[in-house]
Amino acid sequence: MELDKSLFFKIKDMNCEFRTLHDSDVSKEYVNDLKQQTQYITNIPKNISISSQKIYIKDILCSKDDTICGLFINNKLVGTAGIQSSTLYLQYIEVPVKFVATIGIYLFDKNYRGMKLGTTLVWVATYLYHNCVQVEWFGAGMKKENIPSLKSFLSCGYRKIYEDKENCKVLLNHSELTKPRFIKASTIREVQ
Repeated sequence: MELDKSLFFKIKDMNCEFRTLHDSDVSKEYVNDLKQQTQYITNIPKNISISSQKIYIKDILCSKDDTICGLFINNKLVGTAGIQSSTLYLQYIEVPVKFVATIGIYLFDKNYRGMKLGTTLVWVATYLYHNCVQVEWFGAGMKKENIPSLKSFLSCGYRKIYEDKENCKVLLNHSELTKPRFIKASTIREVQ
């Protein structure tokens, strides 16, 4: 699904845009980093290429329940957020499935790590998807050892609802979403 809005904002002196990812956004750097990612992202094809990733993006955008968005800083793609309808969290809340989505974030540009952009991805994906699709509940799952991802979700208001030896899950009602302080309210604007 292609979202009908984009979000523009500033973090320090960086111009940021969060929008639906298009096949034309797939770069060699993005694909090379996906090839090297073995720790936290599952289901990456062994023979991933620029052309196969472009097809993957097109297929997602043809879906009525899934989307993938990109975080661009100064017009450079640095991270992605996949968002999809999900039944995984219905055991914790009693709402129709159309009001529940899961989010997975990926900050692939190593030059931008340690700048709280994981938190940015969580906030902006939750905020924009709610405003475009009116989903009320958002969940995410991650390996317990992936502390940066867990902290990114918790700092935006998500709460931990499940934990075992290896994994944990978080959940949020959109009304509890917390905007990071480093994103100034006056710099946010939605554009259709």
